[in-house]
Amino acid sequence: MVAKGIHHVSAITRNIQHNYYFMTQILGLRLVKKTVNQDDTSMYHLFYADYKGSPGTDMTFFEIKGTDKHTPGTNAISKTIFRVKSNEALNYWLDRFDEFKVEHGEIIEYYRKPALEFYDDEAQRMMLIVDPIEEDVAPFGNNGEIADEYRITSLHGVEVTVQYAQPFVDFMQLLGGKHNSKLDVVQFGNDCVYVNEIRQNFVEKQGYGSVHHFAMQVEDEAALQQILELVKEERYPNSGIVDRYYFKALYVAAPNHITVEIATNGPGFTSDEDLESLGEKLALPPFLEEDRVFIELYLKPVKQFQ
Repeated sequence: MVAKGIHHVSAITRNIQHNYYFMTQILGLRLVKKTVNQDDTSMYHLFYADYKGSPGTDMTFFEIKGTDKHTPGTNAISKTIFRVKSNEALNYWLDRFDEFKVEHGEIIEYYRKPALEFYDDEAQRMMLIVDPIEEDVAPFGNNGEIADEYRITSLHGVEVTVQYAQPFVDFMQLLGGKHNSKLDVVQFGNDCVYVNEIRQNFVEKQGYGSVHHFAMQVEDEAALQQILELVKEERYPNSGIVDRYYFKALYVAAPNHITVEIATNGPGFTSDEDLESLGEKLALPPFLEEDRVFIELYLKPVKQFQ
């Protein structure tokens, strides 16, 4: 059994309100789940995706209020990469970023595709890349503010910067990736994990503006169990299968201290909310519901925009 592609990317913010504004009002993604970190319920965990909350479209954020800014270095997930449909879309985003005073670069060629780097106000490293593929997604575009032809469609992949590339590539191949050695990229169908080797001693320190982990997708728990057996056989430290209610997950300590999650495609975000009202209320899985009053005492409400 092999991973099918990217499932999600999870990053760190110190201000969930500013983060919510940037991801929804500027990037046009939909808040599809407002919940908490199940391992520390004092912090929000927000999921931004397409209209349906489709696997492979969402970037999530943990709010860690007291954290310091990340210090860039190696052994890190150094870029989150979103798809757009065309060069015209990149030019639209250049203008939009200027309008909203978003820090960005110029249009470049990234691994043979036109791309545009940009950053939120916490220096979160992101990129748009032209990669028009057929996929079952419903790009949101801030409820229609952004025209369909310009919208972010899904996650194209991630860039990982490591001290030693080959052990990480070997791990990704264990998950079923195909390695293109000429481009230093591991492909899972249409999705890509770019492996950038920099043999320096300065390792990235996580904090706000950094990515905590990325997740690969599998169809169901049976496939997840097969991958668990693979990583156990190869002696990769792992969490075992964890029930996150919206999906089942396996967290693996991959080479170069990169955390890679493998997650099932279901049950999905409509397990406890209707599609039309995703993300409007604080959603808690059943095993946390009895603590709702206590949990809400520690969370400042997120002001949502209409």
